[in-house]
This record gives sequence, C-alpha cells and structure tokens, in this order.
Amino acid sequence: MIGVLRRRRSQGRGRGFTLIEVAIAMAIVGIGVVTVLEIFNAALRTERGAAMRSRAAMRARTLLEATITAPDPVPMQDAGDFGDGYHWERKVREARELTDTTNTHELDVKSEITLFEIEVSVLWPQTADREGVYTVRTLRVAPAPAA
Repeated sequence: MIGVLRRRRSQGRGRGFTLIEVAIAMAIVGIGVVTVLEIFNAALRTERGAAMRSRAAMRARTLLEATITAPDPVPMQDAGDFGDGYHWERKVREARELTDTTNTHELDVKSEITLFEIEVSVLWPQTADREGVYTVRTLRVAPAPAA
C-alpha cells in the first residue's frame, strides 16, 4: 500500500508546470498583448488621419464648387478659416498660357474665351511644426472680356 502511494505521488509530480514554464508562458502572452495594443494604436492613428484628410477634401470640394459657380470669375487670391483648426486658401488666375494663340497662328484672331485656373487648398495642423494640405485645381471657361 505504501509502495502504491509513493508511486502515485511520483506520478502526480510530473503533471504540473514548473515556475520557469509559467514565467515563459506569461512573457509570451505579455509580448502578444503589447503587440496587439500597438497595432490597435497604429490603426486608431491611421483612422484619425484619414478622417482629417476626408474632412479637408469635402471642404475643398465645397469651396471649389462655390468658386466655379460664381457668375463672372475674376483673378483673385484670398484665404479664410473654418474655425475648427482648418483654414483655406483660394487662388483664381487667368491661364493665358493655355489660350494664347499668338505663337500658333499667323492670323490676328482674338480668342472668344478666357480660361481661369482655380486652386483651392485646405490646411490643418498635424504636428507642432507640420501642416497637412489638400489641394484641388481645375479650369473654368468664361467669355472673354469685351475689348
């Protein structure tokens, strides 16, 4: 009976984990948890950046559409602030290099159209020393001014 009890005790000792095995398992789990948290943090930063760029793109398109639909475009440059960290810059200029026909034609023909280049930029702070910028450019055709 004593021999059977001793045999059972010696067999039972081999079934548990040693302290070093538990410490190694905890270290592996800890490294895994830290890695998952870092990946989650990077995903949140990426999502926040994408949301800021998306907001800037929507605001730039809205301002561009308002500028395009103005009845008579005129060369100008202005800027403003949306009030929540975003600010904008708008430039409208005549794109003479696209409508200048003096070098391509020998006839003295005046163009009946004027092309305007419209550029809208929306800026927002990313870090203390850097800004994010989203710029949209397009061309608009308008009648040539009366001579």
